[in-house]
Amino acid sequence: MAAARLRDPRVILSGVVLALVPLGLFAGRSLEFATDRLTISGVVVGAVVVVGALAVPALLLAGWQAEDESR
Repeated sequence: MAAARLRDPRVILSGVVLALVPLGLFAGRSLEFATDRLTISGVVVGAVVVVGALAVPALLLAGWQAEDESR
């Protein structure tokens, strides 16, 4: 039972989303963005946005799928 709970996609995706929120806020406030060139801060914030954009819909779909399977 514990192994099934650890592999629950909702738990994993929730952890990803919860980890991305403070990381994105920290990166957005503390890193400087140059508009004329590519910087490390731009790459970090871009990666956070891309992973978040993929994780949030996956979290919603995993919840709906689990709800359908429980019926």
